[in-house]
Amino acid sequence: MSVRRFSRGIFAAALIMFTLPAFAKYSGTLKSSTDYYPEDLGKPTDTISPFLILDGSGKNKLSKKWRLQYRLLALTNPESEFAPEKAYWDVPEAFVEVKASSATKIRIGMNTVNWGVTDVASPSDVINPSAFLGPMRILKRGSPMVEVNYDKEVFGVQALYIPRQRRGVLPSEDSRWLPRKFLINVNTEYGHIDIPDFIEYKIEGDEVMRSGSKRNNLTTDALDHNAGLRLSSHLGSLDLFAMHFEGAAPQPKARPDITIISGNPNFVAVSPVKFRPVYYRVRTSSAGFVWALQKVIFRVESAYQHTINEDPLLQPWSWSNVAAAETTVNLGSTSMIVLAQIYYTRNPQAPDNLISSSYRLFDRTAVLGTRWAWSENLTLMSSILFEGNTKGIFASAGFENKLSDSLRWGLSWRDFSAAEDGLIKTYDRNDHATLDLTYYF
Repeated sequence: MSVRRFSRGIFAAALIMFTLPAFAKYSGTLKSSTDYYPEDLGKPTDTISPFLILDGSGKNKLSKKWRLQYRLLALTNPESEFAPEKAYWDVPEAFVEVKASSATKIRIGMNTVNWGVTDVASPSDVINPSAFLGPMRILKRGSPMVEVNYDKEVFGVQALYIPRQRRGVLPSEDSRWLPRKFLINVNTEYGHIDIPDFIEYKIEGDEVMRSGSKRNNLTTDALDHNAGLRLSSHLGSLDLFAMHFEGAAPQPKARPDITIISGNPNFVAVSPVKFRPVYYRVRTSSAGFVWALQKVIFRVESAYQHTINEDPLLQPWSWSNVAAAETTVNLGSTSMIVLAQIYYTRNPQAPDNLISSSYRLFDRTAVLGTRWAWSENLTLMSSILFEGNTKGIFASAGFENKLSDSLRWGLSWRDFSAAEDGLIKTYDRNDHATLDLTYYF
């Protein structure tokens, strides 16, 4: 599919949404988002990455008990020569819902689910796979599932079953977010591997692992028969939850195939660097709460994940914890939302610096973010992330300005720096500005 045809497809889909019958309640955005990188990394990467993004959704009430909900996401970057940036689309939601009773709802179809309670990164958000286009463009993919939701005032139960999980999507082979300076911990034989000025990446066919008893021929494909259960309780200002999910890990692991030569002073990778995404099975159990006080909202999550498949490539287990506090500060006639989070994870395996391991940014991390409504039309945003293992910092600042009820534009700057090798230092030449123009319909 050519970029021109795909771009036409986005506009055609937008036109259809604009002209849907009156009974179809739909909304969405059509966004132009352009990233500019001052530092040229050479071919095959680009210094300007323009994205055109369509994100539209709708709801239809079919009867008193039945309704239909759907969402379409489509994206193209005409400067990229490879999928998924060249042409990506997904249907995160496309399900029918039946209200079986006053407290019970059943959903069948495509959906995205987050059973955690924290923002930015939730260790309980393990149900859906993702498309990795970059650290700021990680898109959650829809999964085909059957959901049963029972929710009373004090007690709730959610159960879901995914007969066949979808695969995650790794970045384009020409992406700036693949390592362009060094590789670390990609295998057990070498630690730090230098990357020459010109490097090609080749993403090969994926590998789906199986688990179970081979003796009795009862092995299970990692993508098959994913299922989970969540319990919740509402006690005044305190909401509690506990969940368990077994299925494919939301982030596939990259199995490398790298030719190494001896260099001075480090080993050097030979182009091309090849790797294949590996899908494996995990069990995740977590618990947490939200405590909403008059001025502050506290959120806490703790999740233990056990890897079912045995492979030296895979981490055997991890224990992730996050505590967050959110408040609103009045500044004269304006208000600012302030969010603070602390992450602490125990993991026996050292992280690599491939983008599929971006969740390891939150092993030992503190995050502070603000959103300041300066005026009715202007909002200022800022955030800073400090990663303790590598003494890395990711900082961003920007604004969003409302031009009309349906049109907004924004400008932001993102900066990466780190003292030691890791994911943030991998991105330290990817400081960039982003210009957004968004139409709401």
